[in-house]
Amino acid sequence: MKQQHQLPRCAQGYFDERQTFATLSHRKDDDWCQVATELVRGNAALHNVDASELRDSVMEVSRKGALDLATLISAGSLLYGPRYSAQLRDHGRDSCLSDVLDSVGEGARYFTNHGEAEEGDAANFLASAYHVNALADTALDVCLIGVSHDRILILWRFEDD
Repeated sequence: MKQQHQLPRCAQGYFDERQTFATLSHRKDDDWCQVATELVRGNAALHNVDASELRDSVMEVSRKGALDLATLISAGSLLYGPRYSAQLRDHGRDSCLSDVLDSVGEGARYFTNHGEAEEGDAANFLASAYHVNALADTALDVCLIGVSHDRILILWRFEDD
């Protein structure tokens, strides 16, 4: 079993377990896609995520993009667009989500299936309309995966209509 790390304490109030999978784990395997699929396999909505499909469906994003994605995953609806509050900067939320991203460790890289990642640094992950490469057994899902040399962070939101 992979060694589990704790997400920062503040994260407890930001990720609804009914629609979100959030974990931070130790990573020894070089294939982070395989590690990610093993970690999400126990979640009913994510049990069918496949490592090769994941690898083919995610794109790298900047740290700023990762922070916007963490905001969407914590405060947005995938079916109806982000809540207005997600568009506004909230010091407490933003500080906590920044701590969540920092928990991956030095040199972290971030990946998502959110289609706006194709736009590079100009991506707007909080736009009300977007496309995704759906990977879960739900109508819509968005993931943010942070990877460093020894840790992996998974924030994954899934919704049915």
